[in-house]
Amino acid sequence: MVNPDYNILKEWMFGKLSLLLENTQPNPEYPILKMSLGEPTLGVPNFSKSILELNHKDWAKYPPTEAIPIFGNSIINYIKRRYPGADKLLNLNTNIVPVPGTREPLHLIGLLAKNLKAGKTTALVTNPFYHAWLAGSISSGSEIHWLNSTLDNNYLPDISNLTEKLLKSSVIMYICSPSNPHGCVASINYLKEAILLARKYNFILAIDECYNDIYRMNKPKPPGGLEAAAALGQSLDNLIVFNSLSKRSNACGMRAGFIAGDKNIIENYKLLVSNGASPVPIPIQKIASALYDDDEHNTKACLHYDKNFEIVEKYLKPFYKDFQIPDAGFFLWLKVKDDKMAARNLWEKFSLKVMPGSFMAKDVNGFNPGKGYLRISLVEKNEIIEETMRRICEYLKLNAIQE
Repeated sequence: MVNPDYNILKEWMFGKLSLLLENTQPNPEYPILKMSLGEPTLGVPNFSKSILELNHKDWAKYPPTEAIPIFGNSIINYIKRRYPGADKLLNLNTNIVPVPGTREPLHLIGLLAKNLKAGKTTALVTNPFYHAWLAGSISSGSEIHWLNSTLDNNYLPDISNLTEKLLKSSVIMYICSPSNPHGCVASINYLKEAILLARKYNFILAIDECYNDIYRMNKPKPPGGLEAAAALGQSLDNLIVFNSLSKRSNACGMRAGFIAGDKNIIENYKLLVSNGASPVPIPIQKIASALYDDDEHNTKACLHYDKNFEIVEKYLKPFYKDFQIPDAGFFLWLKVKDDKMAARNLWEKFSLKVMPGSFMAKDVNGFNPGKGYLRISLVEKNEIIEETMRRICEYLKLNAIQE
């Protein structure tokens, strides 16, 4: 009665984690710490509350598919500040559309890739993966080809050695920079190479930039797809980038952001939203406008994560001599011998919930690029990160799980 292609989504990482810990009780001697979910805890800036109150009457209006003028201007100004030169490629009405976070558009863009080419088609998906990329790939009607991200390729897919046969059959490629969960940043040359491949072989390049505004303050800001397109010339062909306030502004529940790129893709996306998806409500657009206009709260968030990683480095250096703080993001990608056993034992002995890396990735020819790692979210207050690291270090002393 229903399309069985989507049954694979039942195997998502949080479901697997629940099953792993199903018959295991946390240690009552320790308060429970849940570090498996990347949900910022700093809170939405206070000014958002007054904006919502002032515009409560707008809840009575159907939201438009396109950005209202104040929100559209804020997006353009944000792009101008964040990716200098990229704004010259953009027209608000033809290249940008507001979205309710990135999850929905990352999925729906797969529908726009369907039937892009005749015959058997392929979706190229970064592995480890975000579940919305998988959903979009399924919706494209394509066979998935997993692009492994490992330490050997700086946790970014090796796109330089893809075969011509594979590229010719491809209708969409999902890449993420900064990478989730590793926090590695794609160079502008890498992004340019990906764009050129998409144009040469006529597929949609979907760049998930959800973590692009969570970076170390002593490092350069991560470049973006729009910036790379501007460096290549006056075109956004085949490119679509996804930007969200969930991480930048600690606003996961607000569901607001934008996608920008190829006018053809944007035009068809608007049609899709107008007929069967969710435009962003007007009050949310007005709050989002203020959030994109304000960089101060984002800087505070980056400084907070910088401090958390300094705490992590202090605790882990004795165990991992080559430990390095990632350039971006707020996850610790911790190498262990057995990620599932480590996650179970940390829960049972230390009441600490973390995500096994293998649950975030797909096995390809017997290899899982997440196996042997734990993803640990570092979004909490500094003192909670201190406590988390104390427990992890106690576990490392007892079990010697580090490589």
